[in-house]
Amino acid sequence: MTDRLKSMKRILKVQDGIKRMADWRLAEAERERAEAAEAGRALAAFIDREMLTGPLATAAVAQSGRLGEREAAAVLRAEALRDATARQKLAGRAVADLGRAERQRAERKDLERLVEAFAARAPAEESRKD
Repeated sequence: MTDRLKSMKRILKVQDGIKRMADWRLAEAERERAEAAEAGRALAAFIDREMLTGPLATAAVAQSGRLGEREAAAVLRAEALRDATARQKLAGRAVADLGRAERQRAERKDLERLVEAFAARAPAEESRKD
């Protein structure tokens, strides 16, 4: 196994750990997004039902804006975590491709040795026939 393949496998192992952590954080970000969206819907329903006016209405609108920002931040965090997962998949493919190329190179080298050994044996067998 070449040093490059060994290095890529170590990188993949680290990427696997990052992916597991990203999956956990992704679930947390999606849960937070859903909670913020639900809280925003509940607040909007409350505002509509109670027909708020004055300072209470201003506070409710401000809270609604904060919930919207929290939801947007959770969406952005989830997208970043999905990107991390995609990078891990790319690293996995790179390791698989490199491993395949390494196996092909080894098979090609073995085949060359066999052909050379056969070619070296052929003239010796012809000289015995004479």
